[in-house]
Amino acid sequence: MRILTRYILKEVLSHALIGGAIFTFVLFIRYLPSLLELVVRNSSSLGSVMEIVLALLPDIFTVTIPMAVLVGILLGLSRLAADSEVTAMRASGVGVWSFVRIVGIMAIAAWGVSFANSMYFAPRATAAMLNLEKSLANAQVSAEVQPRVFYEDFRNYVLYVQDVRAGVGAANWRGIFLADVSDPDAPKITTAERATVVSGPRQSSLMRLRDGTEHQTVDSTPGDYTVSTFQETDLPLQAGAQTSVRLGHRDTPILAMTLQELLAHTHGKNGLLYEIEFQKRLAYPAACLVLMLVGVPLGISSRRGGKSAGFVLTIALVFIYYFLSSTGTALARQHKIPAFVGVW
Repeated sequence: MRILTRYILKEVLSHALIGGAIFTFVLFIRYLPSLLELVVRNSSSLGSVMEIVLALLPDIFTVTIPMAVLVGILLGLSRLAADSEVTAMRASGVGVWSFVRIVGIMAIAAWGVSFANSMYFAPRATAAMLNLEKSLANAQVSAEVQPRVFYEDFRNYVLYVQDVRAGVGAANWRGIFLADVSDPDAPKITTAERATVVSGPRQSSLMRLRDGTEHQTVDSTPGDYTVSTFQETDLPLQAGAQTSVRLGHRDTPILAMTLQELLAHTHGKNGLLYEIEFQKRLAYPAACLVLMLVGVPLGISSRRGGKSAGFVLTIALVFIYYFLSSTGTALARQHKIPAFVGVW
């Protein structure tokens, strides 16, 4: 019996790992355009991109681990059934519950991994993603500036740069023309040979101008015009509305909360949203056990189709399961059914 147990587990686990990798890649594809844009525009380093990838994976694993369990069971057992190995095992006294017990070893292990991921790793990865988004937004302020284009997104300033050399956390500009229009009746024009721009907090930047000139008129005496030169001066810039670089979900702040924080908010304002998230963190890992109980009888009965039939069943069951889960969650959000009933 130990030999059969190891043989069945090896067959199921190999298909589960392959299926999990494929599903993870498919769900990860939707983030690729944003990641490639960050690389091409050089607004983040390769290390930052890898941090984003690692921060995205735990949230994806919440969905793909139950998928992997199902695809491993259906494809593994379907292959055994197609080669009549299931028939031979059952003829030797191995019943359906024996298959459930053997496959249940992998399902329980997957449930434990998924539960730890849902409760601990995914919220912390999402919190790390929020911090990365803030730093990327700050770096994007200077990275957005294109050479030989008038840039009007800095508050009270119009900027023109002849040459832009982007860098990690800082950028080097040459040929700067800056118009301060905070007072339209007395604008101030600043030109400089070069500047170093460092990203700051809250979409702000600090621009250090070198070898420049300031031209300014006085509102009270329009005939007066002053010119002053400087070797080096610092000028803070505050960006206006910027394009969002968010890579996460609309409920990202809730997803980043720890279990204690979720429970503390379930009885406060908008407590239903926190209750739904808490139930989802319990329900998604439990899908490993539910899908295992559904997959075993379907897998050992798929004789004709083999792996192809198992793959079709996997797609159909995953779609039905998560469609019902999404529908129930939506009904719970609309206060039509309790959160527990809607999520589970």
